Amino acid sequence: MGKGHCLTLAVIICLAKVCYSDDTSDSRPIVTQTWVDKLKKDLLANYDRNLRPTQHYNVTSVDLKMTIRHVDIDEETSIFSVYGWVKMNWLDLRMQWTPSDYGGLDSLLIPSYYLWDAELNIHSTTLESAGTTYYSATKVRVDNRGNHSCTVRVNLKTYCEMNLRRWPFDSQHCSIVLGKSVLQQEDSIQLNVLPGEMVQSYRNNPSWKIIDLVTEYYANPMEEDHSNFVGVQYGVVARRMVKIFHSTVIVPAVVLILLSLASFWLPPGFGEKILLNSINAAIVCAFLVYFTMHLPLLATRTPLVVLFFSNSLYLIAFSLIASVITVHMVKAHHRKPVHPYVKAFLVLPGVHLLVWNGKDTKSVTEEDDWNEELKSENVGREPCSSTGESTAVTNASYQKDWIRFALALERICFIIYVFLYSVMAACYLN
Repeated sequence: MGKGHCLTLAVIICLAKVCYSDDTSDSRPIVTQTWVDKLKKDLLANYDRNLRPTQHYNVTSVDLKMTIRHVDIDEETSIFSVYGWVKMNWLDLRMQWTPSDYGGLDSLLIPSYYLWDAELNIHSTTLESAGTTYYSATKVRVDNRGNHSCTVRVNLKTYCEMNLRRWPFDSQHCSIVLGKSVLQQEDSIQLNVLPGEMVQSYRNNPSWKIIDLVTEYYANPMEEDHSNFVGVQYGVVARRMVKIFHSTVIVPAVVLILLSLASFWLPPGFGEKILLNSINAAIVCAFLVYFTMHLPLLATRTPLVVLFFSNSLYLIAFSLIASVITVHMVKAHHRKPVHPYVKAFLVLPGVHLLVWNGKDTKSVTEEDDWNEELKSENVGREPCSSTGESTAVTNASYQKDWIRFALALERICFIIYVFLYSVMAACYLN
């Protein structure tokens, strides 16, 4: 063999050694399988998530528990929103093992899409969430005895019939139903409520506060597919917590009542009574326009506060008419006496106290000017006769009776208005 062939053979042998050494240097040791990997592989080897975890003649019991963290109500659309968690527990005998066979491992987390799903959904949902399940992809904790437990973060929206009768100090009763549709002949799943406190913790909403949570079973027949919707109904009672309405609704209502009553204590001949009642009427109309713009049209019944302001507008209108009548009654020059029945009514003990103002002969009206005018007219026609003076005295007596009659009307209206406003306030507060 020539030197050239020997050299070529030596180069080939050297290259082969180099390649073999590179292959051995790049090789990685095989990673040892963990007990979790081995347990998960053994449990899911022949597992079918589409089958119930119990025998076909047994009932699968699923426990539910809801923890509410936040609630909100959209009054314009009557949508009730709940944010929180739903905890679900059940037993799957197919997922049992001996901890000593797997290094003492007694529990592990498995993604929910590997396991059986109860397929719970929401009843009476909104259009955007209809047909969807609250159960999403999450981790399920499984122990060696086959107990499954998972906690799912939920954001539920459902319709709620609004009752704004006592707005803005109202409480809304809304409900959420979790369950599933089953055939009428089927009794394969039983939903239970975990004992204990239903609401462990929740974050307060500045507008709404949860004051009660009632849990009860729910069943609703579904005729179209001969099935029933069975589940658990959570009744939530939320109270409105907007305290600004104390200053924007209650205080103006109290001031409105005081101004309406004060108009009856002004002297009967003062024209400011008409101005005061006109201002009150304008304020009430502004409040009614405000309620129309801000209250939802989906309310089943008219709020009591709106009825209070609307009824107050009627009372102010009647007060305005009464003020016009009394002012005209006082300022007009009466030459005829009041009716005898009216005069007899004015001298009654109770009525006499109403019209008494501490002055028996003089009034706070323009009676003195009117008497002087009558005297001057009569003296101009008959300077030496006492007939004019007698007529003036008689007309002054008539005028005094008319003033007392006007004053009695306003005092009686004051008493009637106090009674009416008391009844309206009692109806609203109750």
